[in-house]
Amino acid sequence: MARRLIAVLLILSLVLCPLFCEAQLTYEPYGEEEFPIWTMKLRRAESIFFGSMVLTFPLSMLAWNIMDNAGIVSADSPVEAFGWQILMAGTLSLGISTADWVIGEVQGG
Repeated sequence: MARRLIAVLLILSLVLCPLFCEAQLTYEPYGEEEFPIWTMKLRRAESIFFGSMVLTFPLSMLAWNIMDNAGIVSADSPVEAFGWQILMAGTLSLGISTADWVIGEVQGG
């Protein structure tokens, strides 16, 4: 009995929910004071961080392979090598986004 009641409630909620929803048909841009400045800066840093990972990850893989072939570094497993490559790429991307933030603060933006 309880299963049937739960099933009926779920079906009713799925069917009735769109009937009572109010659709907004026009686009309303964000207001100038809708978000604090620090959230916009954080969003920019996030975009630059993950965007630069596209470049820094292949570069870190290349650097790791060169260092591995030269005997400078070694890893016990491919998973460990991948972890070090991700760490190198993340560090480079963090440096890029931090440099962008510092440049923005110095220029007054």
